[in-house]
Amino acid sequence: MARIAYIDHSFHRTTRSTEFLPEILRRHGHVVEQFWDDAWQGGPPVAWREVASHDVVIMFQSFCLPDGPYFRQAHPNVVYIPMLDQFGLWQGPIYNLSAFWEPFQGSKVLNFSNALQSMTTAFGIASHFVRYYQPVTPPPAPVQAGLHGFFWLRRELQLPWKTIRQLIEGARFDSFHIHLATDPGTPAPQLPSAEDIDRHHITTSTWFEHKADLLAVMERANVYFAPRAEEGIGQSFLEAMGRSQCVVAPNQGTMNEYILPGVNGLLFDIRNPRPLDFSDIARLGARARESTVAGRAAWEQAEEDLVRFILTPSARLYEGRYQHAFAAASAPSDAPSAEPVAASPFVRLRAFSQRHAFFRSTRFIWHPMIRLARQLLGR
Repeated sequence: MARIAYIDHSFHRTTRSTEFLPEILRRHGHVVEQFWDDAWQGGPPVAWREVASHDVVIMFQSFCLPDGPYFRQAHPNVVYIPMLDQFGLWQGPIYNLSAFWEPFQGSKVLNFSNALQSMTTAFGIASHFVRYYQPVTPPPAPVQAGLHGFFWLRRELQLPWKTIRQLIEGARFDSFHIHLATDPGTPAPQLPSAEDIDRHHITTSTWFEHKADLLAVMERANVYFAPRAEEGIGQSFLEAMGRSQCVVAPNQGTMNEYILPGVNGLLFDIRNPRPLDFSDIARLGARARESTVAGRAAWEQAEEDLVRFILTPSARLYEGRYQHAFAAASAPSDAPSAEPVAASPFVRLRAFSQRHAFFRSTRFIWHPMIRLARQLLGR
C-alpha cells in the first residue's frame, strides 16, 4: 500500500473531472491524500513540505516547486500530469517550452494526449500515454427528426457564435440552444442576431439550478458544438459522443485525437471556418457512441499498466536509457538507481554543463574534445 499525495488545480474541485484517477488508486488499495492548489486565483499554493514525505507525489496540471532545481533530486517518485490546453498550442508556437520541462527531467509524466506524449518523450522524460473514456451509460432516447443543436458559449475570444454561424450557414436547424455561461475572466458573449434566432429557432439560458436540467437540454440535441478551441482531456465532448451526438469541433487537440472527421464526428479549421455538411449526422452520432464504448473497454484494460507506471520509482524507468547525471548524487542509498554512486569525471562534467546555460550553449566546442579523450582512455 502506498501513500500518495495528489495535487490538483482547485477548479477541478467543482467540476470533479479528475476524480477518476484517485478513485482508481484507492480501488487498488492505496491511500490518496488530495491537495488543492488555489494559486491560480490568488490563493496559497501547495507547499512542497506538505507532500514530500509521501511515497508518490502526483501533480495534476498544478504543481508545487521543490527546494532544488529538479523534482528528481527532491523525491524518487514524482508524476506530473499536464493538460494540453494549458500550453495554448492551438495558437501555434508562442514560446520555447524547454525551460518549463527542465525541472521534470529524471521524473515521470503521465499524458492523456498524443501531442503531449510526443512532446515529453522528445524532451527525454519518461512518459506514459493513456486515452481516457468515461463509463458507458445507457443510450438516450432517440432525438426527434431534424437538426437540433447545442452550444455552450464559454469563451467569446476563442469560439464565439459568429464562428458557429459560419459552420451552419448552409443548413436550417429545427432547434438550437445556446448556453450563455462564459468561463471566469472571459468577455461577455455576443448574442445571435434576430435573424439567426428566427432562422434556427434559437433558445438561450444563462444558468441552471440543477445540473440535471442542463443535461436534459443537452440531450434534446443531435449536434453538439464543442465549446473550446483546445481541451485538456475533453470530458464535455466525450459525454456528447457517448450520447450518440454528432460532435462538431475545431481540428485541434484533444478533439482531433478522438474524432475522425466524417467517421464519428466533424472537425473544422478554427481560423477559416466554412459551412459543414449535416446530412449524415445520425450515422456520425451512432459511430461516436460506438467509439466511446470501445474506448472505455480499452481504458479499463490499460488500468493495470497505468497504476504500475505511477508506483514505479522514476530511476527504474531510465535504466538502460537516458541517464541523468544528477540522479546518483541525489538518490537515497536504498533507492534503485541506474547511475553509479561514484560518478566519473565525465559524468560530473556533464552534470555541470546541464546546470549552467553557458556550457550548454557552447557544447559544440568542448564536447568533441571530451569525446576524443574518452576514446583515447577507452572509456
